[in-house]
Amino acid sequence: MFKFQDFDGKMLALRTEMTTPIARIVSAKMASCPEPIRLSYVTNVFRHGQSYVGSGREFCQAGAELIGCDSSETDGEILSLIVSCLRKLGLSDVRVDMGHADLLKDLLNATGLGEEGQVTLRGLLADRDNEKLKKFLDGINVQPDLSEIFLQLSRCRKLGELSSLPFNSSEYGRPENHVSNLLKTRDALIDYGVEGSVFFDFSLTRKIEYYTGMVFEASVPNTGLPLGGGGRYNDLIERFGCLKLPATGFALQIDNCLEALEAQGLQFAEKTRSTVLVTSSFRKVAIEAARPLREAGFSTSIDLQKADEKKTIDYAELSGMDYVVFVGASVVEPIRVYDVNSDTFRNTTLAAFSQQNGGRFR
Repeated sequence: MFKFQDFDGKMLALRTEMTTPIARIVSAKMASCPEPIRLSYVTNVFRHGQSYVGSGREFCQAGAELIGCDSSETDGEILSLIVSCLRKLGLSDVRVDMGHADLLKDLLNATGLGEEGQVTLRGLLADRDNEKLKKFLDGINVQPDLSEIFLQLSRCRKLGELSSLPFNSSEYGRPENHVSNLLKTRDALIDYGVEGSVFFDFSLTRKIEYYTGMVFEASVPNTGLPLGGGGRYNDLIERFGCLKLPATGFALQIDNCLEALEAQGLQFAEKTRSTVLVTSSFRKVAIEAARPLREAGFSTSIDLQKADEKKTIDYAELSGMDYVVFVGASVVEPIRVYDVNSDTFRNTTLAAFSQQNGGRFR
């Protein structure tokens, strides 16, 4: 179950599992909400399709969406939020690689290539081999200035480097507008103090066609795992009704984040609650005794067999219990506690036992 609340190649494909239903809910239920709408969620997501055979089909995803505002300031907030979330988890050297869906689409269309040729060009951009890229562009007779734009974009690693790009023709779509927005987003990132963690990657392409602006993917070094990703999807919400709202957001894959934390040396403490078996000849008394133990933090079961003491202890040992609590005719009377791990008995009171042991982790 997930709950909306205000938030104070593969990873983004998985993101669609929640982005699409969120867009549908916003379109159907939130037309009267003040904008911008800020939403967050944590939920289990289920993968579908043959491509996931052999891998987990269920995983935990956490995400945030900012809806109703189309600006570089909005993009800066979302980018700073994903960096902040990953740092709060305890990850170091967080990196966000960022591209722009429409910038890439406009320039690919300007080449005049068909689908197959565009796929080849995308592959060359991903390889970041400028010699092969130039050779390919020369071979398809791309105009020299367009070829130079591809080569320079391929070489850019930081958003600030985009300011030197030459855009002298409007026949390539609106690349100068896209670059201007990216540079404004950089200014917002500087104000948030995360500009050093965001890198430009012109080759960052996604199979999801609904992205209309920035796209990004978060990672940390030496893990090979995408931790999360997202982007701007200004046209998606309108598909589910007449409500047209720009939107941007991201999702984190929690399992990958945990693996990254382990790879960076974080040791997760094994936190297991102490387990107790409560036994009494009086059902009502056993129920009354179990209640404060559960409230104190014990994982508590009530003995249903009412066997003799030895069989009860044998059952507790075989079941992996930590304690057996023998209660008489009243919860206010002294109790006998058998410690399974130390094979010892002691007499105490229910209140004292709860205070000494309850809520503590082994």
